[in-house]
Amino acid sequence: MTRLKNTRLALTLLLAATSFTAFAPAHAQPIMGEMGMHHDEGRHHERMGKHWEKRQTALKAKLQLTAAQEPAWHTFVEGMKVPANRLGQAIDRDALAKLSTPERLEKMTALHETNLAVMQAHIKQRAEATRAFYAQLNVAQQKVFDAETLPERSRRKGKDD
Repeated sequence: MTRLKNTRLALTLLLAATSFTAFAPAHAQPIMGEMGMHHDEGRHHERMGKHWEKRQTALKAKLQLTAAQEPAWHTFVEGMKVPANRLGQAIDRDALAKLSTPERLEKMTALHETNLAVMQAHIKQRAEATRAFYAQLNVAQQKVFDAETLPERSRRKGKDD
């Protein structure tokens, strides 16, 4: 019986959250005010780009690439770039406001599926670029690449031990 109550509660909360986001005004300010994601999106993208460039430079130095590996490096870097435009389509909140709830749910589901497909294609492109570059490295370079491309948290964990 408790499991049924928990399921009902979860569904109720999900429905309430969906309804709230559907009826929230499009001009509402983010909770964090000027620090909200929508206000800082351009600067965040720029900071991440600079961070990635710094990491690329450090990785390239640590790999000690040969002249023959340079073309593979440049292909890898190009394949890893984040597109200048955002991945996927933005939500047209004005158009959604004119729809009934079932229509809105269908529209949102279709939009999310489209955006997910775009993101998956981008991830696949990056994975292929990484595999192609990795195949050009010698065993010592592969070990360096493996260590340097671990997620940030995993690298720190090894240093804390």
